[in-house]
Amino acid sequence: MAYFLYDLIFRIPVTYIFDKSEKCIYRKLYISKKIMNFDEMTYFIKDDNGGGYYAIGKRRNQFVKNYKISNYFSGSKASRKREEEYIVHIFHPILRAVGIPVPQSEQ
Repeated sequence: MAYFLYDLIFRIPVTYIFDKSEKCIYRKLYISKKIMNFDEMTYFIKDDNGGGYYAIGKRRNQFVKNYKISNYFSGSKASRKREEEYIVHIFHPILRAVGIPVPQSEQ
């Protein structure tokens, strides 16, 4: 019973909805909450001890309040491969949908 409650409270997956019709980004945990508009979004890589993850946030406020949108990537060979697949199949389509140009070095 305790494991069920722990999973229910702490391991519920967070879903981000990128709504093209309203040009908004929603965070869905139990209910959907609007977190920002497309034109307010910026992205960055948050580095921690040789690894990191991708995050989004509002411009001019991205380091205060940000949202993790990927798993943690370490420096291992398998992790670099997973990161490359994430960039190509998930991250670049998000950037194109939001209207942020994809850097040529990352394509």
